[in-house]
Amino acid sequence: MILLVSGASASGRRYLGHPQFGWLRTPANGNSVAGIVASNVPWACDNDCFLALKREKYLRMLRAVAGQPGLLWVAAPDVVGDADSTLARFRVWRPTLDYYGLPIAFVAQDGQEDRPVPWDAIRCLFIGGSTAWKEGAAAAALIYEAHARGKWTHVGRVNTLRRYWWLSSLPIDSIDGTCFSKWPDKFIPWMLRRFPGIQHRMEICV
Repeated sequence: MILLVSGASASGRRYLGHPQFGWLRTPANGNSVAGIVASNVPWACDNDCFLALKREKYLRMLRAVAGQPGLLWVAAPDVVGDADSTLARFRVWRPTLDYYGLPIAFVAQDGQEDRPVPWDAIRCLFIGGSTAWKEGAAAAALIYEAHARGKWTHVGRVNTLRRYWWLSSLPIDSIDGTCFSKWPDKFIPWMLRRFPGIQHRMEICV
């Protein structure tokens, strides 16, 4: 499992040698793409839709990251808590992401368990959604299916010990959370110390 950190450049640089540390670029944060690539760690791109999609900033990010090495995935725009609206938005944005040759992450939202996932179009399944849905059986089943299909699996907003323990029994490849950006000196080492235990538990259940 990899911890993807948005922003927190100065603190994050202390962990570049850690095999489970990576960067998360967003339209709003100031992380330099050249600096991320030079860090030689895994990295991915979110869309800031949890707040609100800023179309022009998102497009600038797509142009900046296209063709860059080490990029795991780019989250397609979504609508928080709404699977139908997210699928509609995915259909609008997929041609643009394909045009730039980007590895796509589809953000699953509440209700996605009853709707088709565009598996053939994506590299990553990103678990979004409300807290109750994210921590429920439906999201877990989607994670297992993504893993069985050979897709990367990512979970956003991992900011609590409860969610950490929920993750520890699932085949998840990466996580992010605002606590790692707001209080990096406390929470980045806090999570990285716990990753060996998570990985062990994952290997038992996979």
